[in-house]
Formats: sequence, structure tokens, C-alpha cells
Amino acid sequence: MFIHVGLILLILVSITYAAAVLRKIEGDVVQHQRDMRTLEEEHHQLEVACNTLGELLSQVGDELASAQAEVMRLSDEKAQQEAALAALEEAPKQRLFLVDRATLTQAKLWEVTILNGGAGNGPGVPVATSMEWAAGRTYLIAGATDRDARYRAEPRFPSGQGYRIAKIERFRRA
Repeated sequence: MFIHVGLILLILVSITYAAAVLRKIEGDVVQHQRDMRTLEEEHHQLEVACNTLGELLSQVGDELASAQAEVMRLSDEKAQQEAALAALEEAPKQRLFLVDRATLTQAKLWEVTILNGGAGNGPGVPVATSMEWAAGRTYLIAGATDRDARYRAEPRFPSGQGYRIAKIERFRRA
């Protein structure tokens, strides 16, 4: 009988130990499930963050590409503007000739363009001078009206010598 009581006690201790182990296992399972839920939530948050960063990266890439295209366009435009500036700097300047300085302060100034296709065609005359007369030289002549300016220009540039008044405009340059 002592053996039976010993066996029963042994069985009871074994059952108690097994119950404690099962409770520990259940607690570990619950903790594992909580940890898994937390990990899944964090994983989801990381996926959302990665997607957001991917979208931002693509937007920044698009903006960078457009900025690079704009830089290229502006550099091309700058090169064109510099070429145009160089061409303008190399182009001959339009000279204004003064006939009489004394009358400049007394009346309005007029730009009188005078042509002479035959002037300067002789030997020893530079081609540039001939071209300038053919295109027209601009003289500043003082006068109250354009007729007055024409009246003052005609005696200095007679039509009998091949001179011709092409146009008369009000002087507006600064």
C-alpha cells in the first residue's frame, strides 16, 4: 500500500509538473503571438515607409531630370546669347556724323541718312567707305522741323554730286 500511495503521489506530482509546463508553454505561445502581431505591424509600417520613400525618390528623380533639362536649356540659351553678343560686338557700329557743333544746343536734332552710290569708287578708296556710302551715312543735323533739317543738309550734300537724302528721323538716342 505504501507503494500505491507512493505511485499516486508520483502521478500527482507528475500531473502538477505537466500542468505547470503546459501553462508555461501557453504563456510562451501567447507572448509569441503578441510578438508576431507587433512584428507584423512594424513590417507593415516599414512597407508603407518604403513605398512612400520610393514615391518620393521617383518624384525627386523626375524633378532632378527636369532641373537638368532646364540647366541644359539655359546653358544652350546662354551660349546662343553669348554668340549673339559676340556677333553684335564684332558688327560695325552705326556712326553718327556731326555737321555743325555750334547749332546742336539751339534746336532739335534730326538723323538725316544720306546716300551716295558713286562716292568713293575711285582708286585708293577703301571698300568699307564705299559700302558705308552705299548703305547710307547718318548725320546729326539741328533744325526746328524735319524740313528745316532737310534745308540745312541739301547745301552740304548737293544732288548734283550724287548725294541723296534717304530719310529724316527725330534723334531719340540716349
